[in-house]
Amino acid sequence: MKIAIWTLKAPKVEGVKEAVQTCPYFQNIENVEYILESVSSDISDMPLSIEETMTGAKNRAQNVKKKWIIADYYVGIEWGTTDIMGTKYIGWIIYIENHLWEWHFWFSPMIEVPQKVEKMLYEDGLELGPVMSELSWIANIASQNGSMWAWSDDMFTRKDEFCDAFKAAIAPFFNTFYKL
Repeated sequence: MKIAIWTLKAPKVEGVKEAVQTCPYFQNIENVEYILESVSSDISDMPLSIEETMTGAKNRAQNVKKKWIIADYYVGIEWGTTDIMGTKYIGWIIYIENHLWEWHFWFSPMIEVPQKVEKMLYEDGLELGPVMSELSWIANIASQNGSMWAWSDDMFTRKDEFCDAFKAAIAPFFNTFYKL
């Protein structure tokens, strides 16, 4: 089985690999090949709505597919914020499409955006990575465990987030309740 992933970044790839290794749907599959391809989301660097974030995740998976990469599954994930009942939250959205054009979305855990960061994102128009690097004094925090890791006191790593989101998004491809 081949799984095409939208990125070359280790935490993201490792999250998908762990999800596949621990997911019961794949336990009888011996050879899983991962095809890594860095592609654009074709959206802004700091998505500020669920809709934009979903579009970015879908674009990433489909941009891998457009490169004529043959795989069983195409995976795209995008990070963004959204406003729910006046509170800003941030999290990952995953999009998985198979070779038959069936597709499903799902979400990682979300966490509330601290007010200072919210102001910098929504009012000042800044991107989260540089904001978090400035506030945390951790250079390139986005390539490490990310903002949710910092805000959750190390309870949620990027790998954890990707792993959980992948499992939830892959279930409809296999679970019979989605075929009723």
